[in-house]
Amino acid sequence: MIGHTGLETPYWSSLAEGKLSLPRCSGCGQWQWPVAARCGECGHWGSEWQDVPLSGHIFSWTRTWHRFGGTEALPLPYVSLLAEIDGTDGKRLMGLLEGVGEEDRVRIGAPITGRIGSTRFGEEDVPVIIWRLRDGGEA
Repeated sequence: MIGHTGLETPYWSSLAEGKLSLPRCSGCGQWQWPVAARCGECGHWGSEWQDVPLSGHIFSWTRTWHRFGGTEALPLPYVSLLAEIDGTDGKRLMGLLEGVGEEDRVRIGAPITGRIGSTRFGEEDVPVIIWRLRDGGEA
């Protein structure tokens, strides 16, 4: 499966289990995303993967009206976003935003909650994070 080799294997495995895990330096506790073999803060070589909430805030977003390779399974238009994950000192992940119409505006900073879904890429099902506005947050 895509991304199931290398340092990020625990990330993909956690998504496949329906949760989100990110690495944290076992030396200084700094979140390490994107994953790296060595901590950029203290130089320590070890990290621990910790479960984090599937919640955060919209940092950035875009609405896509045209197909790209790997998006054949998505209805058009779709909104992809960069989410700042709660409890991770601002670490960010890409995902899809569901529940907004094609005319809805999306607000930077809106609170969101996520679930693990999947999309089809070639012949593979790939886990993805699908976000939804939290607490009736405005689009």
